[in-house]
Amino acid sequence: MPRAVTNPYRSTPLSRRFLPIYAATLLLIFHTFVVAYINSSYLEQYIATESIGLIYIFGSALTVLFFLFISHVLRLVGNFGLTLGFLILDLLAVLGMAGAESITVAVPLFILHLIIVPLIVFNLDVFMEEHLGNNEGVTGTKRGLLLTLSSAVGAVSPFISSELVAIGGGSFAYAYLASAAALIPVIFILLYYFRDFIDPPYNEIKIFAALQSFWSKPNIKGVFIAHFMLQVFFMCMVVFTPLYLTQVIGLTWAEFGIVIFFAQLAYVIFEYPIGYIADTYIGEKEMMALGFFILAVSTAWIAFITVSSVVVWSIVMFTTRVGASLVEVTTESYFFKQTKSSDAQIISFFRITRPLAYVLGAMVTSAALWLLPFNLLFVVIAIMMIPALFATMHLKDTK
Repeated sequence: MPRAVTNPYRSTPLSRRFLPIYAATLLLIFHTFVVAYINSSYLEQYIATESIGLIYIFGSALTVLFFLFISHVLRLVGNFGLTLGFLILDLLAVLGMAGAESITVAVPLFILHLIIVPLIVFNLDVFMEEHLGNNEGVTGTKRGLLLTLSSAVGAVSPFISSELVAIGGGSFAYAYLASAAALIPVIFILLYYFRDFIDPPYNEIKIFAALQSFWSKPNIKGVFIAHFMLQVFFMCMVVFTPLYLTQVIGLTWAEFGIVIFFAQLAYVIFEYPIGYIADTYIGEKEMMALGFFILAVSTAWIAFITVSSVVVWSIVMFTTRVGASLVEVTTESYFFKQTKSSDAQIISFFRITRPLAYVLGAMVTSAALWLLPFNLLFVVIAIMMIPALFATMHLKDTK
């Protein structure tokens, strides 16, 4: 029997419908980023640096597995019930991490957190698609604004977490408590605005059909490789930059927070103009290639800088994010210009790029740390960007 739609959210004007989704998304970004740059240092309290990548491999592989079956679960319990369950589990996991004192508690809870966050992002995207995706006149504007706000939250969150670690005298507990607190209003937003959400049809991700589609379309294959390698870069930098700058270079956590704040500002400054230029003037191909060139050079640069200057490291990290912002906007834009609504398998597979990239990135960096000095890890990361640069050069430009 169909459910009655009594949700007050459904009766509000379109101009106000997106506010709960924006609020929930931005709170989730804060929840994620306020601990993203300290997770590796948190784990290092219990395991060796060289083994941290193994945790990411295991957790990310499980995330990919969950994505392959998530449509089946959604048909059973619905997006509202699944999102609520994930939020509660994630809240308990992060609270547990704040008070954990042993490896047997801390590591399993971190793996649970690592698995759940991408799934919640997927769930929120389902809500957004249903409520905003059908109105093509406002979707681009709403999503563009959300991207800008997300970048701003992503810039401030690591700075806040570093300050909380400094205030706690090196303890990570305050940062994880702040992360947990951010989920509480998300749960209330979900309960009030989405409890009567009517689920759309959910299609299974057919992995072999998606792969066949990718390989049969050179432009799709090329931009997927580019986007995949960007996610590898993100994984490597989020996990290993905090360890390198605080332990090898000698920055304090407060200084590290300042460095990352300025680095993340690149997204706020450049992402919207990059998208506008790609649509209006030169297309995506040239800027995507430039982005990978900047990524490769600036990431390799990290390996040979030994000074503990906040200014120097802010410039270096900002430069890496200039490259990342060029790649992020252009790969997203190019991909969706090459696909249409009937390409459901390709789009669904594109959504699991991040956990797949985390598996590869963690495997390569873990091996590199066992074989090479820590600083040369960043040369390895830079070399990994080169195949994506060549893949980009073979794309057919949109302008």
